[in-house]
Amino acid sequence: MTLGSFVRKNRPRWQRLETMLGTIEARGPRRTDRSFLRELSSLYRATTGDLAFAQTHYRGTTLLLFLHQLVARAHNQIYRPHRFSPQAAGSFIRNEIPQAARNHLQAVAWSAIIFLIGVALGLSAVQFDERAASIVLPSSVLNSIYSGRMWTGSIFTVVPAPVMSTVLFTNNISVALLAFAGGLSFGFITAWILFQNGFMLGVVFKLCADYGLLGALLEFIASHGMLEISSIIVSGGAGFVVANALLNPGAYSRADALAYHGPQAVRMAVSCVPALITAGCIEAFISPSHFPIWFKVTLGLTLGLSYWLYLLFTGRGTVKAAPTP
Repeated sequence: MTLGSFVRKNRPRWQRLETMLGTIEARGPRRTDRSFLRELSSLYRATTGDLAFAQTHYRGTTLLLFLHQLVARAHNQIYRPHRFSPQAAGSFIRNEIPQAARNHLQAVAWSAIIFLIGVALGLSAVQFDERAASIVLPSSVLNSIYSGRMWTGSIFTVVPAPVMSTVLFTNNISVALLAFAGGLSFGFITAWILFQNGFMLGVVFKLCADYGLLGALLEFIASHGMLEISSIIVSGGAGFVVANALLNPGAYSRADALAYHGPQAVRMAVSCVPALITAGCIEAFISPSHFPIWFKVTLGLTLGLSYWLYLLFTGRGTVKAAPTP
């Protein structure tokens, strides 16, 4: 790329950053709304990538000096100390988390597709050969299913519900965070975790259907399953956001692309934590209890749909999507 074409391509971004820096230097960060600061941060990261590119290809030019000064000004404004406030925390929850999910719905969709492929192959594997279930299910669970008993009953009668809820949501959060962090493996670990969990679910469904336990299984998962699975899928989407930054950094280094998209992925992963804690508590206290099936189904649908409505519609129109580097 010639110097002229590089300048023509990126000048609007630099001019916008200069204008925003002039504004924030004049009135101070306390009088600046968060959407303004978010755009400033995004432009700063993109311009940092431009500076790295210019250092490699346009040494000794006035452009390089200009970009050095521009990046230094932006750095001083962005990384000055900011105090925590309840308003900032509220904005993070209401606006930043759901906006991050909406910015990366394609990654969430791929996460769901891989999970569903796992479910379909799990169903098909047991249909083809029942012994395939022994690959993913422990012998104690298999023996319970073969004898026509739900394996959950013995667990929840031995372990107190408060202890079991801690075990469940800790395990679920570990799976979700591993799916997120798996993006650093260029998405291979993320895809494997999603596929493995989907495959296991498909195996359990088919095996329970074959041994007359499908109704009991559906009753058990009705109150927590939708919220739990949704959280795993969103965390997988966060992992794919990280993987995409590494696999498709565009004109920028992988480090710059990861610095740009990483915070968005973290926000998506953060949304899964309270959802999985809620699902774990419900799985321990309500799922094994004798509440009416209509109550469990209503609770499960309400929680699952509320989670998706929060991600898809909360804060819409109040936060500007960050520009793509």
